[in-house]
Amino acid sequence: MSIRTEKISRAVQRDLAPILSRVSQRILPGELVTIVEVKATADLGLAKIYISILNAKDKEKSLHTIELHHKEIRQELAHVIGKRIRKIPTLNFYLDTTMDHAERINSLLENL
Repeated sequence: MSIRTEKISRAVQRDLAPILSRVSQRILPGELVTIVEVKATADLGLAKIYISILNAKDKEKSLHTIELHHKEIRQELAHVIGKRIRKIPTLNFYLDTTMDHAERINSLLENL
């Protein structure tokens, strides 16, 4: 990943976090959505947003709800970073399963 791509990824993560938090409070009440990582492609046309969702009964359903609102989220992001970044990347959301794996490993270790 180039330095420019890393800078764009960090900027998207920093500026997208409060937007996603605000939108998720409205569309997913009681659930906490945080951005774990952002990976932008080399051409900056796509940003892969890895999110963690806490207090969700069905994380896949919550992810789908966020994906349904991706245009609104991208539009708000464009409003915030549009002056600094010429091309606003398309946002693709993915569940970050790192915590789930860690919990599973911990439970397996406890059962030994």
